[in-house]
Amino acid sequence: MIRSIFFAVLSLGLILSSFVQAQNAPNATPGRTVLQVLANVNNQEISRQKVIDAALEDHAEQVLVSLVNRLIIENACTAANVVVTEEEILAEIDATAKKFSIPKEQYLKMIEEERGISPKMYVDEIVRPQLAIKKLAGKAVQVTDADLKLEYDRTYGPAVKVRMISVKTKEEADKIRAEIEKDPTQFPALAQKYSTDSYTAALGGVVPPLRRNTNNAEIEKVIFSMKPGDLSQPVPLADQYLILLCEQLIPANAKFEDVKGELTALVSQKKQRDICQEYMKKLFEQAKVEIIYGDKAKMDRRPGVAASVDGKVISTQVLGNECLAMFGKEALTGVINRTLIEQELKKRKITITDADLQAKMASEAEVGFPVGADGKPNVKSWLKTVAERYGVTEERYIRDAIWPSVALEKLAAGRYEVTDEDLQNSYQANYGKKVRVRAIVLNDMRTAQRVWEKARKAGTEEEFAQLARQFSVEASSRENGGEVPPIAKFSGQPELEEAAFKLKEGELSGIIQVENVCIILLCTGFTEPIGVTFDEAKDLIRKDVEYKKMQLAVAEVFEEIQDRASIENYLEGTVKSSKEALDAANPKTSLQEVGPQGVIK
Repeated sequence: MIRSIFFAVLSLGLILSSFVQAQNAPNATPGRTVLQVLANVNNQEISRQKVIDAALEDHAEQVLVSLVNRLIIENACTAANVVVTEEEILAEIDATAKKFSIPKEQYLKMIEEERGISPKMYVDEIVRPQLAIKKLAGKAVQVTDADLKLEYDRTYGPAVKVRMISVKTKEEADKIRAEIEKDPTQFPALAQKYSTDSYTAALGGVVPPLRRNTNNAEIEKVIFSMKPGDLSQPVPLADQYLILLCEQLIPANAKFEDVKGELTALVSQKKQRDICQEYMKKLFEQAKVEIIYGDKAKMDRRPGVAASVDGKVISTQVLGNECLAMFGKEALTGVINRTLIEQELKKRKITITDADLQAKMASEAEVGFPVGADGKPNVKSWLKTVAERYGVTEERYIRDAIWPSVALEKLAAGRYEVTDEDLQNSYQANYGKKVRVRAIVLNDMRTAQRVWEKARKAGTEEEFAQLARQFSVEASSRENGGEVPPIAKFSGQPELEEAAFKLKEGELSGIIQVENVCIILLCTGFTEPIGVTFDEAKDLIRKDVEYKKMQLAVAEVFEEIQDRASIENYLEGTVKSSKEALDAANPKTSLQEVGPQGVIK
């Protein structure tokens, strides 16, 4: 773990001197008292230490990496007499906000809401270290014409729109390619049937337009030698073979001279980042770092110490407090939710046994995981795989994922049933005819009416695709000219389904309002029903429907538990009674004296 610490440098900040001491953790700010209780859930108190423990379990390694890097940078600044001033920090934030054409305050609010980074974290973890490393590195950036040309090609240059089929072997690729040569119009259907890339397969093999210097060099060499309608030979890539169909050559979308200033700034920023990363790598290689936390033997030898950097100690108390400061709200929410479930189980006299947990794991392992040599679910291998995937221990995965699932499923027992109508609808959704469409998604009715009028005048599918690229607010389909997976009946979007299935090939829909967006569809055809009878699919469908209905029932049960709960969250500064929820956006309500991180003013 230690050798990977420097790679995180650009998401880290200077450590605050009060956070690292040789002997003890920092004391509370004079005149303020640290709360030892951070929440009250139906008159059951949740202690500060319990929340710290939860935050440590989820984030200790990440936060410790941050603390170590910040201390390395701080030591280097001290040795080089480098200081990052508050004025420089504010100026940097202002400059970044201006790039988004929004005020500084709005920018800070945006990164907190969208990325979960508080203003303090943003300063300590991002802005301060970037400025410090830039000063420490002290190396001027040189931007060449070749750099600008490469960035221009990557950002604005000509592009090629292709469809792709990805398969495991060359033999399979040759066979599929031979089918396509006979009838190129079958490419989308064959992509859906054979491609191992599930996302592009659902779109009939469509991938976003490809530019130079953004992908594998061999792939770029192939696609930029093609003309519309050309079909590539199988192209090896890692352990796959790709079949590519060129559909369109897209010219550059800006003149080089018009964007030269922007490209210069972009290249300069990237080069500066590379210089900073290289400098931080050297700093780390020179530093004497010892990670204690997480190594039981070391922790026994040095109790209370999380790490040391060139002889300076980061205590476990400092680590815990920093985890609380950065992730306390998230950790407290998890503790509150588990407490609510435990209280409801106790109230209804329901127990969770080891047999319940084992049965749940066997059920999960049975779905999409190879069975053992005895033909039974391979729970041991499955558990190891999913725990590694989420970066947690097996014990923690059972506690934090399996146990809550079992508990809520028991609480939701008897609240749902699977009807014959449910099975028939699911059969139609999974195996029936689907509508192929292009879609334009818009945020408001006025814009939708304007774009719909343009779409009505458009005479071809490609003109509709151009409108999608120009106006659609849905990013993933916008790049593909509005192509989306085929729409099935009973798939959970009744307004969209009804409109889609009324269309004939080549026909334009009206404006469809779905929740808070407006959607315009162009029908491009229909898929054929999959050749599986209802009786053949019935058992699989029943399992799928039962699982989905059970998940809905679980969500309803948990929502009811929350609605009945009285929760005082001192970390958030909110109160929620069982009869009414107070406005969470007003942290002063009933808790006027409680500040952030559980500190009383």
